[in-house]
Amino acid sequence: MKRLGIILVFVFSILVNVYFGFQKSGFHEDEYYTYYSTNRSIGLYQPDRQWQDRQTILDEFVVKPGEGFNYGLVKLVQSWDVHPPLYYMIFHTICSFATGVFTKWPGIITNLIAFSLTFLVLDLILRRLRASYFVEVMALLFYGVNPQTISCNMLIRMYAWLSLFVALCAYLHIRMVQEYDEKKAKEGFGRFFLTMFLPIMITSYLGFLTQYFYLFFFVSIGVAFAAWLVFVRKDIRLGAIYVISCAVSLALAVFTYPASVHHMLGGYRGNEAAGSIFDIGNTVMRLSFFAGLLNDFVFAGVLWVLGIVILVGLGYKLYLKKANGLAPEFVIFAVGVIGYFLITAKAALLVGSASNRYEMPAYGLVIVIVAVLLQRALRLDTSASKGVQLAGKIMMLAAGAVLLFKGIVVDDRVLFMYPEDKDKIAYAAENHDQVAVVMYNPATPHNVWRLTDELLEYDKVFYMDEENTEPITEDNLINAGKIILYVADDESQDEALDNLKKSTGKEQMELQSFEDMWVTYELK
Repeated sequence: MKRLGIILVFVFSILVNVYFGFQKSGFHEDEYYTYYSTNRSIGLYQPDRQWQDRQTILDEFVVKPGEGFNYGLVKLVQSWDVHPPLYYMIFHTICSFATGVFTKWPGIITNLIAFSLTFLVLDLILRRLRASYFVEVMALLFYGVNPQTISCNMLIRMYAWLSLFVALCAYLHIRMVQEYDEKKAKEGFGRFFLTMFLPIMITSYLGFLTQYFYLFFFVSIGVAFAAWLVFVRKDIRLGAIYVISCAVSLALAVFTYPASVHHMLGGYRGNEAAGSIFDIGNTVMRLSFFAGLLNDFVFAGVLWVLGIVILVGLGYKLYLKKANGLAPEFVIFAVGVIGYFLITAKAALLVGSASNRYEMPAYGLVIVIVAVLLQRALRLDTSASKGVQLAGKIMMLAAGAVLLFKGIVVDDRVLFMYPEDKDKIAYAAENHDQVAVVMYNPATPHNVWRLTDELLEYDKVFYMDEENTEPITEDNLINAGKIILYVADDESQDEALDNLKKSTGKEQMELQSFEDMWVTYELK
């Protein structure tokens, strides 16, 4: 019966995430890149004074019939950028079952598969850390419908899968600490290696090929575990073998994907991350920024309150002389999580609330840590009276419900939904047979991607370089009754608009909408 409760929490979490999937109305620019770099055909381009039909644009974001399961192309395209290919291969597999269709659902389904597996791994971690059944259910519920878990599943990028491999790495290290004595005593080295080290090697191989930030967690928890082996258990031989095994797994990943060396050491993101990590001056600012995101977006602004409750509760147990020391597996686990959070905070891009995505792999593990510490602080893991335990459970249940309601409903902390795009897409659909013109900035032509879901509503689109102010001679523009105009930020914007008005004889220009870097007008 106890497993039934976990299953119900999982089903409820899936339903909540699917509900938000239906509400997702637009895409982040990086999500467009996910589709493009996974499924591209001849490559996107923005011509000047030329038309592109809808199919030409669509072909760059979908798997064309007969071109599915082309993993070689996926790997090649990623080698040109700064990411490893595994997530894109998984995503491409899902897209290959829906050829010719551009929709959010392949991305969301890809994420929900990772979420389902991560949910299972977190359940295993909670049981390994001796969470009570009540705390186990509460922690998984708080994770499953947390606004940042939902956000992670709505963001069509690799972070849901990175979360899986980070959680799996954590679980395997916890298991290894707990079973060290038994396995070493009963099994020879060969079997110990196969049952303990090899799973970690496989996980790290896959994690590295999913996102390079995996290294931050792997190194953090690996250093803690190796130190425990060498300095606590005095097992220098096994500690050395562990380190070598980890190095071999990463070397195999690099051998499989040689472009990773350039990405980390020579690519623009690798250089940016390295520069930020070694810049001591930005440390306080960055840690404060990401701690603020964790507090506001995961714990609805009251993480400090939970911290006080934990400290007071543990202090009271210490006063009663009922406090036990933290288990080594919990300490090693916590070091890995804290290490990932701190290093990522130093390396990640600062892009407002969207920066949450870089820390999302740690968020579920932080929830586990807080839940386990609250269990100890509220005396839910002791022989305290039933009244005390009931009070603790009521407090934990009420706090969880309030925080989730506040985060999702009151504070509206679910990200990457873009409800404002719904009306823009509807407007484009209503005018699908009108003349659509995109005036782009030649310095940043790729920003046209931000308009993809709108442009795909038109039969065809006319592209113009804003810095080309030669008179316009295209008959379809000159004779159009109405022009739907998308204008990018550029110093030549006003001059380009005047040129279009003069060439077409249309002076009435009505503002329809605006978004980052783009303004939409109706020209009559």
